[in-house]
Amino acid sequence: MYFIGSMVDILYIDDELHNLNTFKIAFRHLYNIHTAKNAFEGLDILKEHEIKLVISDQRMDGMSGIEFLKRVKRLYPDCIRIILSGYSDVEVILKAVNDCSIYRFVLKPWEQSEMQQTLRTGMELYEVRKQNKDLVKELSELNQKLKEENKYLKTEITNTHEFIDIDTNDEDYKALLINIEKIASTNTTCLVQGETGTGKELIINAIFNFSALSDKPFIKVNCAALPDNLIESELFGHVKGAFTGAVNDRVGRFELADGGTIFLDEIGELSLNVQTKLLRVLQEGEFQRLGCNHTIKVETRVLAATNRDLEERIASGKFREDLFYRLNVIPIKTIPLRKRKDDIPLLCSRFLEKYSLKLGINKTKISTQGMKKLMAYDWPGNIRELENIIQRYMILENGMDLSFSNWTPESYTFSADNGLSLAENEKMYIKSTLLRTSGKVFGPGGAAEILNINPKTLISRMQKLGIQRK
Repeated sequence: MYFIGSMVDILYIDDELHNLNTFKIAFRHLYNIHTAKNAFEGLDILKEHEIKLVISDQRMDGMSGIEFLKRVKRLYPDCIRIILSGYSDVEVILKAVNDCSIYRFVLKPWEQSEMQQTLRTGMELYEVRKQNKDLVKELSELNQKLKEENKYLKTEITNTHEFIDIDTNDEDYKALLINIEKIASTNTTCLVQGETGTGKELIINAIFNFSALSDKPFIKVNCAALPDNLIESELFGHVKGAFTGAVNDRVGRFELADGGTIFLDEIGELSLNVQTKLLRVLQEGEFQRLGCNHTIKVETRVLAATNRDLEERIASGKFREDLFYRLNVIPIKTIPLRKRKDDIPLLCSRFLEKYSLKLGINKTKISTQGMKKLMAYDWPGNIRELENIIQRYMILENGMDLSFSNWTPESYTFSADNGLSLAENEKMYIKSTLLRTSGKVFGPGGAAEILNINPKTLISRMQKLGIQRK
C-alpha cells in the first residue's frame, strides 16, 4: 500500500496561479509536485515524468479538463485522474465519470484536509491497481508456462520411441553402466560423447531415470534441429515483439526444466553466441528471455551429448573451452559397436522381437551365415545401422531365416575387380574410415590413426580427392 513518505510525482493543472501556488505549498512535503497553467503544458509534463496522479481544473482555455483527462486515460491509463470544478454540474460529473473514468470530482475551493485525504486514497488505489496488474501478469506467465509444458509433453508423447533396456555381454560396457549408476545419484552436469548410433540418448535416459530428479521435469532439446536464430528462443524463451514473428511471449526450455533436468543433444552444433549464454546459465543459474531485461533464476541439472570431438572444435575456434570444462564435469565415452561385437547377437535378438510385433511379421531367426556377415562388418553407423538392417531384411525376407543374401555393405566392400580406379578406391576407403570416426581425423581413434598415416598427409589427400569432412 501507499505511504505518505513515498514522495511520488503528481500533477496539478489550473489556470489560476494562486491555486497552483497554494497547492504546491500545501503538499510539497508529501509529494513531488508538478504544476501547469493549461492542458498542453500538462501533457508535456506527463511525457517527461512518471506521474501517478493528476488533478485538473475543468474550465480552462484551449482544452477543457474533461478533454484533457480523456487524453490522459488513453495515453497513461494507470494514472489516477481527479477533476476540479467551481460548479456542481451533474452533467459534467457524469461525462467525467463516463469519458475519463475519474477517481474523484472535487468542488472548488477545496479544503486542505479533504484534498489530502483524496490524494492519499487515490495513491492507495494506484498501488492496489499496480499490485493487481502485476498479479495478472504473473498469472498470465504461469498460464503460458503451463500451456508450454502441456504442449511439450504432448510432443514428447507423440515422439516417444520404445525404450530398450541397456544390456550387454561386453565387459567394458558393463563397467560403463556401473559408472552411470554412480553418476545418476548426483545432480552433477554430465557430458556424453561418442559416435552416431552408439546409444548416447539411451545413457542419458538411464542417468535421469536413476536420479533423484526422476519425478521432476525432463526437457529435451536437439540443438542441431533448429537454426541459430531460433535455438536461442527455444532455450531461453522470448517476449512479444522480440523479433519478427514473436507474436506472443514464450517460455524457454530452461524455464520449463526449472527444478528438473534438461538434456541438450548435439550440443556441439551450438553457435558461439548461444554457447556464451549457456555458459552463464551453468555458472550463475540465470538467463534473460530474448527482448527482455528481466533476469530469470533456475535450478536445472544439465545433461549433454554430442558425436563431435569437442576438443578438436575448441582448437578450430568453434567451441568455447570454458563451456567444455563446465559441461565435462563427468565425461562419458560411449563404446562403438565394432569394439563390442559380442553384443551383436544380443541386440539382434531384441530387434527381431521388437519388429516382429511392430511389423506383424512372424518371428524369425538369423542364419549362421547371416550372423557371420553381421559379425564381420565394422558398423560405422553403430547400433542404429544394425537396427535398420534387421528391420529392412525382416521385410525383404519375410518368414525366413535372415541370411542377408543381397547385403554387401558398400562402405566396406573393396576389391581389385570392382571396376574403379586406384584414386576412386582410395577415396571410398578414406570416406568409409571417416564415417567410422564421425569425421574425426586427429588424435586417438581418428581416421589418421586407423589408416596409419600422418594426419597432415590425410588432410592433403582428402583435399586432392575432394572429400569433405562432415
